[in-house]
Amino acid sequence: DMQPVKLVTLDVTNTVIRVVGGVGYQYSIIAKARGIELEPEVINQAFRHAWKEQNKLYPIFGRRDGLTSRQWWDSLVKKTLTGSGMDPRDPDLGSISLQICTHFETEGWMLIPQSVCVLQALKARNLTVGAVSNFDDTLESVLKRMSLLPYFDFVLPAWKAGYAKPDPEIYHQALDIGKATASETVHVGDDLLNDYLGPRKVGIQSVLYCKDPSDVPTDVECSITNLIDIMKYV
Repeated sequence: DMQPVKLVTLDVTNTVIRVVGGVGYQYSIIAKARGIELEPEVINQAFRHAWKEQNKLYPIFGRRDGLTSRQWWDSLVKKTLTGSGMDPRDPDLGSISLQICTHFETEGWMLIPQSVCVLQALKARNLTVGAVSNFDDTLESVLKRMSLLPYFDFVLPAWKAGYAKPDPEIYHQALDIGKATASETVHVGDDLLNDYLGPRKVGIQSVLYCKDPSDVPTDVECSITNLIDIMKYV
């Protein structure tokens, strides 16, 4: 007994936009311009490790610990750089970190193929469209720079919600803002826990976006390899 869909919520990173060339590539270019040679793959590993640690210490970009998101990122970027082989005593560490932080507030992102035509198609159907993302307080300005903000009726980053996916609370807030029930809502994103299993726990129909069909876990019933295929679910 399917309710007609009223609300579609989208994850942002790696669903609508992604980092050009990946984090390691971007960090290495900025470091190299300052005379520091670091391997992109090593940076990616150090970043994943530092991200996990930083999220344990200071969840939701330090919001509950009185940090600004910039302070949170500055600390994470420094951990990533030193974890990639940069000398912690290097006098340029602070300024390179600052440069990386400001870089991602203004550039370094690209559109996922079909993201714009999907957003246009959803708007043409008069659906309410929301962004629900484990992002900091810069999400609106990043989407604005990418010319995507007008397509969203609301933007709910973890920073604003005070909770991060897969916490049920962030999905409940999205339903409240979007004035829809869980059964009238579809969520799409690339992360199994945050975008597929999490929404299902609160009764939202979720669809996993996975570029490679062979990467889709066997117990996932609803998945798409092209974003435009979300239209089959609305």
